[in-house]
Amino acid sequence: MTDLEIADGQGQLLIGERLSPVSYHVAAQKTDGRLSVTVDLQAPRDWLIKQGFKRRATLVLASGDRVEILHEDGVDVSDSLSIVLKTEPLVYNGTEALLSAFPELGPRDPSTMAENSASDDPKGRS
Repeated sequence: MTDLEIADGQGQLLIGERLSPVSYHVAAQKTDGRLSVTVDLQAPRDWLIKQGFKRRATLVLASGDRVEILHEDGVDVSDSLSIVLKTEPLVYNGTEALLSAFPELGPRDPSTMAENSASDDPKGRS
């Protein structure tokens, strides 16, 4: 793992008794030999209010692990239309534990990377 890895994941947001599918962003950083991860996602303010979100919810990661995700203050109609929810930094003792919780940070299939690189550039350059 390099000093900073960023990936996207698909999980579910648990608010009260309701699970809803969400996309999230993962940023993992190695600092002083420790692996630290933060997760964030954006959700529509009005949808969060309708779901009964106050300040905290549970994010069920793609791996099935659960983490607490929160907004600094309670959400109400005076907030912006898109609300960012974040985790506190999550610390892992090693790469194996990190990749178990966040498989999306693992090695990518080289053939998929080549396809993505080609599609990113209209002339197919990598």
